[in-house]
Amino acid sequence: MGTVLFVCVENTFRSVLSEALFNHAPPPGWRAESAGVQAAAAINPVVRVLLTEIGIMLGAKTPRTATPDMIARASRVVTFGCLDRCPIGAKEKAEDWPIPGATGKTMDELRGIRDELRRRVGDIATRLAASTLSAKSA
Repeated sequence: MGTVLFVCVENTFRSVLSEALFNHAPPPGWRAESAGVQAAAAINPVVRVLLTEIGIMLGAKTPRTATPDMIARASRVVTFGCLDRCPIGAKEKAEDWPIPGATGKTMDELRGIRDELRRRVGDIATRLAASTLSAKSA
């Protein structure tokens, strides 16, 4: 099984949304986790609202800090402008998505961010499914 680790600064918004979106319809054999380089105390409450609007329920979730072990276990790492602050080993398996955080955004802007994350998560899921299939047929 492969793991995609989504890492943002505080693990309160972008990484949590991405994890939930990915795990809602993961490619076979894949799952997602999320963490932050400086985990905050709580998830941004707007995440639950944004996910509920598209039919996804977020279970219990508390921000956590990305550790070297989490990076080592992950097959892929997706960062949001914080790759330079991630534990060693992330760079070799990472891609960075330049997507803004939630601070100072209107609900419409937050929905736009969610929808862009949804598009990108769908794209990485498609790429991972294709790479899994090609590895099996090789």
